[in-house]
Amino acid sequence: MKLIIFIITIFASVICAQDRSLIFTTGSPSETEGYTIEWNGTSGQSVSDRIHINGNMVLEALKIYAVADTEPAMARVLLQADNGGVPGEEIYSWDVDVSAETHGNNYFLIITTDLCIYLDAESDYWLTLHAADTESQITWLYSNNATFTYTTSIDQGENWEVAATGNCGSLSVWAEYIYEPEVEETAGDINEDGSMNVLDVVILANAVLTGEDLPSGDINGDGVNNVLDIVGLVNNILNGPSYEQLPTWDYVDINPNSDYFDQLIGPDTFAGNVSLYYFGKAG
Repeated sequence: MKLIIFIITIFASVICAQDRSLIFTTGSPSETEGYTIEWNGTSGQSVSDRIHINGNMVLEALKIYAVADTEPAMARVLLQADNGGVPGEEIYSWDVDVSAETHGNNYFLIITTDLCIYLDAESDYWLTLHAADTESQITWLYSNNATFTYTTSIDQGENWEVAATGNCGSLSVWAEYIYEPEVEETAGDINEDGSMNVLDVVILANAVLTGEDLPSGDINGDGVNNVLDIVGLVNNILNGPSYEQLPTWDYVDINPNSDYFDQLIGPDTFAGNVSLYYFGKAG
């Protein structure tokens, strides 16, 4: 009898292409005043805005409202973890040409979809703007209200002032929420080694003989361990678990090239047609 192994690879990619959202914004700046971002080799000014993350997310894009005071003007943008209320460990950085001839407006956009930068729920992060060299000077335009948390540094982030509430540097942040569906584990992997095999059969047979209660060995779901479970487990190993035992969920297909675009799909959609399910986002 042919051995068919059904592989369900849902947790590897955690289904993260569902709800693209604007998760933080100061709004467009109402004036042209802002923080002077510069560095002369020994001193200058950098500014960092605090961003709070409510759910597990993947970073999508950053828009920073800033203009060049010199030509050229290179900015260094850092995403940093929180360290006791000030910017800490660098997570990622970008060098951006802020010159007017490059952007032609009062903001620049950083797309991060190819980087898979994960942001943890109920965590603070900091978005920092440095001058990338000693010749560049940049104005990071003020937020249009004074309700945001920010901090400043005069030594390129070696030390930060105590965080304050006020007009921060204007920016917007987009991210995708990560959905982690709760899926019941398939009964049968009794020794929890990630697969169903003869070792699980031996353990289950011993439990049936000794009267030991093994919930993970209740293959037919009748509430007891008996010879029917042994037969069911052997059948699963040889033929793969039955469709009823596979986890199920439904999510909207957001791939515009898919035949199922904008429809709810899941394992039910492809029952009996495939031996591998992959739902998620590459990258």
